[in-house]
Amino acid sequence: MKYGFPFRGSKSTIAMDIIKTLPKSENFYDLFAGGCAITHVALLSDKWKNIVANDIQDTTSLFAKAIKGEFKNEKRWISREDFFVLKDKEPYVRWIWSFGNNGRIYIFEKDIEQIKKEAHEYLFSNGYDYTPTKRIELIKQFKKRERFKFQRFELEQLERLERLEQLERLQQFEFFAKDYKEIKIKQNSVVYCDIPYNQKESNKEKYYGLSFDTQDFYNWAKKSDFPVYFSSSFCNDNGFECVWMKTKQCLMNNKKSAGKKKIVEKLFWNKKGEHIRTTLF
Repeated sequence: MKYGFPFRGSKSTIAMDIIKTLPKSENFYDLFAGGCAITHVALLSDKWKNIVANDIQDTTSLFAKAIKGEFKNEKRWISREDFFVLKDKEPYVRWIWSFGNNGRIYIFEKDIEQIKKEAHEYLFSNGYDYTPTKRIELIKQFKKRERFKFQRFELEQLERLERLEQLERLQQFEFFAKDYKEIKIKQNSVVYCDIPYNQKESNKEKYYGLSFDTQDFYNWAKKSDFPVYFSSSFCNDNGFECVWMKTKQCLMNNKKSAGKKKIVEKLFWNKKGEHIRTTLF
């Protein structure tokens, strides 16, 4: 099963493993929520009474709207022009209609944009019901009619948003779009952070116009009096303990060889509180 919505660097494939590894408490904070895969699994579990999701890029509002069913009748075709007008106003447009869900570049190249638009309109005018079965059936019909073959279709992502409506426990879910340091952590809490990867500890990561200082994060986590867990492929600071690791394929590289590249996902802990791995449900 895929969790959250499509997002660059999503933890969807290992979200279950991470949630299983984290200890129980009253409150759970996902401070770098991204596509909210970790938040999604946390909501499905019974490990925490209250769930808080935060991401400075405001991805959490898209997740919250999906839970409330606000995309149930979403049928819009977002053109290249629409994208650049709306991407900084609507998280749905920014993250679902961007290439690789990077929030910056329009999802389709100019030479295929028109045929994608025709396919989009064909599906919605012929009974598309937001299910993979119907989408595949209609795409086959469209391909035969147009004699055109393409691999990716944006409605797969809309279907992911649709499925999120099945989540419950809304009364126990809060979301924010702040810097991680601005979130006030309550007592009896566990904090998880999916910090930016692939950088030297002395550098600042730039993503969607934002910067991230790894060393500053380390300092914050070590000074915190609550348990902080974070994902990373490395950590040279002995103030943290690696409590879990798993080798997985890297899907963020757009090159054809990307499928062969593997990385080791690791989960580090700031040694605050007691680390007791518990069952998920």
